[in-house]
Amino acid sequence: MNSLFGPDFITQKYLRQYPNSERARSWVGVMVHIETENGVWRTGGNGYTWAGKPNAWIIPFEDAVRKIDHCGPEKCGKFLRAALSDAQEGRG
Repeated sequence: MNSLFGPDFITQKYLRQYPNSERARSWVGVMVHIETENGVWRTGGNGYTWAGKPNAWIIPFEDAVRKIDHCGPEKCGKFLRAALSDAQEGRG
């Protein structure tokens, strides 16, 4: 992983190192995709897809962090800011 954060993503590794940082707190309430080493999680965590696809799971950041809390660093957990379309709003 080249970077721990960017304007549209933050990593699990960053959150574990700096859980109370201003940057970490700024993600509260943001709708995100969960990405691990195999791709972006599909709705309900059932398989993988790509960000922006209709079956890509979009959930609140806080829920996403809890969903992958058990994952080790080998999973390369990352939270991607989701662009909500009208068809995707409220899913999750």
